[in-house]
Amino acid sequence: MPRMELRHLRYLATVVDERSVSRAADRLGMTQPPLSSAIQQVEKEVGTPLLVRHARGVEPTEAGRYLAGEIRQILRHLDDAVARTAEVGEGRVGRISIAAEPIASWGWLPAVARAFTAGSPDVALDVAAYPPEGVTDSVRAERVTVGMLYTIESAVLAKTAAAGLQTAVSRREPLVLALPADHRLASSPVVDLHDLAEDRWVIPRPTPAVPGIAELLTRAWSEAGTAPGAAGTTATPAEALALVTGAGCVAALPASVRSVATSGVRLAMPHRPLGDLEAVVVWRDETPTAALREYLSSALRAPEPDQLGSHLARPASNEAELAAQFEDPPPTFRG
Repeated sequence: MPRMELRHLRYLATVVDERSVSRAADRLGMTQPPLSSAIQQVEKEVGTPLLVRHARGVEPTEAGRYLAGEIRQILRHLDDAVARTAEVGEGRVGRISIAAEPIASWGWLPAVARAFTAGSPDVALDVAAYPPEGVTDSVRAERVTVGMLYTIESAVLAKTAAAGLQTAVSRREPLVLALPADHRLASSPVVDLHDLAEDRWVIPRPTPAVPGIAELLTRAWSEAGTAPGAAGTTATPAEALALVTGAGCVAALPASVRSVATSGVRLAMPHRPLGDLEAVVVWRDETPTAALREYLSSALRAPEPDQLGSHLARPASNEAELAAQFEDPPPTFRG
């Protein structure tokens, strides 16, 4: 197999370009003897003459023209690879695969993706929908790079479903009440749970490993000393929203539902807060790539959703505290 050095290939391409060993030597910043010796070594290794020498300089043989053309392509590819490598190392190119709970697309995932792509437009994002427990399983099995899901207790999640993984809270969303547009209380901005005790409720099915809306509602009903007369379940909050619109049910959903709510739905704040869902990012317990670091940076700066009116606004988020994690030196992500 040929053992020619890359610099020798550059030498040959330069000589062919210049049609002169002396001019090529000047361009390369070297003397003629070592340049001529290098060309002879390349000819010896390929086993055929590459240059025809004459009084005015040199001309490439057919084999020399072919090899010089191939060398130029190799050098262009090498230059591109070096530049691309730097971009990969800086997190400006690459690919991130995301396992996301479906309701993340209501506001959280778009906000993170928008912030991330603004700074890393050449990093591709592959998104797939998973149930909450499927998010952590996919990250652990290395089928995806990062997961996005909702829970009411991120600390518990980190010790159970996400044990051995890294977790961080991206933002928090309070639950709001979703009522049919023709509901008797549809015009009320604030509604008490007691006033909905006779309504048909629809609740996202509980996921023991990742407690969420069902657990918050059970707790809220217990504290209010009431419970709905009829409550059905659905696989996802998105299905619950569909039943509010189509079947006249009542549901409690994350505040980001306002971004997808139709004219058939009215949103109201509960008289007593039902609690917050924590939007959690999950990744493997290893040094993140530069692209993943940028994605996590965007996720941990994601704005918390606005409320239904300034008088109902929640306290400011811990954005400043989170942002401090990304000052030099590079941060260590820990759940």
